[in-house]
Amino acid sequence: MLTKQTLDQKYQIDILAEQAGGYCAAPSEREMEYTDLLFSICAEHGIRYYSATKTERCFVEELARKAWEERENERVEL
Repeated sequence: MLTKQTLDQKYQIDILAEQAGGYCAAPSEREMEYTDLLFSICAEHGIRYYSATKTERCFVEELARKAWEERENERVEL
């Protein structure tokens, strides 16, 4: 039989997840595709996303959004 202390230790992850607002899940394939697109656009423009200025981030995010939208439209048309 498990003791209260053992149970508390075992379910600590549940307590931490609840405090953080829930569990996180691995990104979906589509989310990974978008991330790859975003970082390829960053590379094209010589921007390192995590050290970019707010203006640079907005720029590449908008380019990625437009490119993603175009891809989605192409998929629908097929």
